[in-house]
Amino acid sequence: MTARQILSMAGACALALLLAGCGGERPKVYKQGQYQGKEDSLPWNNSQFNGNKVEWEKTIKARNQGQDEYTRAVASAK
Repeated sequence: MTARQILSMAGACALALLLAGCGGERPKVYKQGQYQGKEDSLPWNNSQFNGNKVEWEKTIKARNQGQDEYTRAVASAK
């Protein structure tokens, strides 16, 4: 084989790989006005809260208060 044949063979392989990489358009998950994915569950619907939204909100408020630097600084100064 000559250098020209090897070069043209390499070019043909590169073109084939380039075209193979273009798999076409992927199907869209979203259709106008419809969600096609998995529905999310509510955060309080689990074994810890058993669907009790009020208890979940209290727990979140208490956790947020523990992360508030101002509240923590005032409490430690007392």
